[in-house]
Amino acid sequence: MENRPNIELRSDEVTDILRRPPGWIIRWGITGIMILIIFLLAGSLIFKYPDKIVAPITISSENMPVKILTRSSGRLTSFFVRDHESVKKDQIIAVIENTTDLDAYFQLSERADSVEASLLRGGDSEIRLASMFGTHLGELQEDYTSLYSVISEYNAFVKNNYHRRKAERIRSQIKFQKMQVSASSRQLALSVERSKLSRKNWERDSTLYTQKAISTSELERSRKEWLEAVNQYENQYTSFNNLNIQVEQAEQTIFDLEEERLKGIRDFHRSIKSKLDNLRSSASAWEKSYLLKSPVEGRISLSKFWDKNQNIGIGEVVATVIPSGETKVIGKIHIPVHGAGKVKIGQKVNVKIDNYPYLEYGMVTDSVEGISEVPAVIDNKTVYIVTVQFPRKLVTGYKIEIPSSEEMTGVAEIITTDISVLKRIIYPIRHMLERVTRS
Repeated sequence: MENRPNIELRSDEVTDILRRPPGWIIRWGITGIMILIIFLLAGSLIFKYPDKIVAPITISSENMPVKILTRSSGRLTSFFVRDHESVKKDQIIAVIENTTDLDAYFQLSERADSVEASLLRGGDSEIRLASMFGTHLGELQEDYTSLYSVISEYNAFVKNNYHRRKAERIRSQIKFQKMQVSASSRQLALSVERSKLSRKNWERDSTLYTQKAISTSELERSRKEWLEAVNQYENQYTSFNNLNIQVEQAEQTIFDLEEERLKGIRDFHRSIKSKLDNLRSSASAWEKSYLLKSPVEGRISLSKFWDKNQNIGIGEVVATVIPSGETKVIGKIHIPVHGAGKVKIGQKVNVKIDNYPYLEYGMVTDSVEGISEVPAVIDNKTVYIVTVQFPRKLVTGYKIEIPSSEEMTGVAEIITTDISVLKRIIYPIRHMLERVTRS
């Protein structure tokens, strides 16, 4: 084989450079790496990633316009307001045709209030309630008649005053019986003296008999007189006790009569209260069916119905009341106990409303207004309640206004703190070191 000549591929200078790179390359390389590390550290300190708590939120509106709906159909017999007129809470707006006259209903309400006031005062005085036969009470007539009947019976019971009149007669008897007791007591005292004297007589005659000073018949007569005196004393004592027992029985009868009278009054009061409650219940049902009232104070807004003699169906909107004062939109967030300590007043809250996808509509942003001091148990979960009060209009970050409704649900993100990337790296390492140290 032909021998090829050895060709020197590298010169001495190249070899020297390869074996020992120039110092300026090393210096610039180290400097570049240090600058990169410094930039990374600075970035990890400067750039922060928000820490957040995600929880469900319920958004409700206060002082929202209220619609007045009908619960029965018929002709409007009365219409008491005009469009844009101010109304008070429970003010009657209109009346649907029915069998009860409105003036008669007002009279009934006043009389029911009077009866209730009498019951609250208690006592045994009569309760005044005028008859309303012939008035147009309609479907309320039966309950009112029942109330009137039981009050009439009660007033007759009070006016008759049977128990007190009978008690007064018994008191007169007791007065006479006590006079008899006094007389019997005096007779009893005399019987005691007579018995003592008869015994002394008999004892003296016994002594004389032993001395043969008197005969046997005289001694027996003396003993007989003593026994008769003792018997008379016992009879008198029994009579005295019987008289005292009669007085006690009569006094007990008076007590029982008073208890019976009070029980009768209590029973009547309970019956009147029951009848009154039935009347109130029927009146309330009648109100809901035929009286259209403003549920809040505010300003009336009419549309389809504006005057009497118009026909209306069930569930139709008669009017809308715009409440006085500002509409408030409040959100309630239920956050878990774990991590609740990180939530502070003033922290930013991003809300994604379920009915309005946030990718299309955006998120509503506000801040924490309040935090409950103690946890509550809701749906078998222990949570803290965080309050967020939104502006009157819900406007998302996309400048889209969300229409307010009585209640909406969604997801809230509470931004608790902005933690740097470096701290997020350090915290787990520090936790691991603490665990190692403790062990």
